[in-house]
Amino acid sequence: MKEKILLRTALIVSIVGVTLLFFISDFSELGETGIEEITIDDLDKNVKVIGAVTKVIDTDKVLIMDIAQQEEFKVVVFKDKNISLKRGDYIEVLGTVEEYEGELEIIGDRIRLID
Repeated sequence: MKEKILLRTALIVSIVGVTLLFFISDFSELGETGIEEITIDDLDKNVKVIGAVTKVIDTDKVLIMDIAQQEEFKVVVFKDKNISLKRGDYIEVLGTVEEYEGELEIIGDRIRLID
């Protein structure tokens, strides 16, 4: 008898937990960050940047690009599939601010082409 109650309780708590996680993730959207606003204080923070691609270096495993709003910023994406971007594309990048060789850059987790 106690096992049935414990099983029902665990099932109800699991369903409620998954439902809450769904709604929390749906409403917690990362706001856009301006390139000019990114500083050393933003290291290891997640950012969303929208801009135009001004330079693309495409290798087998890494895509390195510069995107611009009023200023340019380097974005690095470690590829697991083919990504096709060209100069002039307007994109949204979600990623983490990192420092490499004294320069700030974004390690992109997700890229979306904006029409």
